[in-house]
Amino acid sequence: MSTNNLPTTLPTIEKLIQRIQSAERSQQRDIRITIQEARDLTAELAILTARLGKTVAEMHQTLQEIKESTGNIDVKFDGGGF
Repeated sequence: MSTNNLPTTLPTIEKLIQRIQSAERSQQRDIRITIQEARDLTAELAILTARLGKTVAEMHQTLQEIKESTGNIDVKFDGGGF
């Protein structure tokens, strides 16, 4: 999957977070997920990792451009009418 086509929502992760919150409110000691939920969760975590990697790469590129543009400062002194 290309990082340009990443979905903006991750419903399996959101569902798991809701289940964890519900389990905490009811003071459950554990939660269980099906193998299909685990597969979906793995896929969404891979998407999240790809999105994070793309964002970090973009930030690195932007910082490099800023560094290059601010690294070379030309200062010229004009003696005026001397």
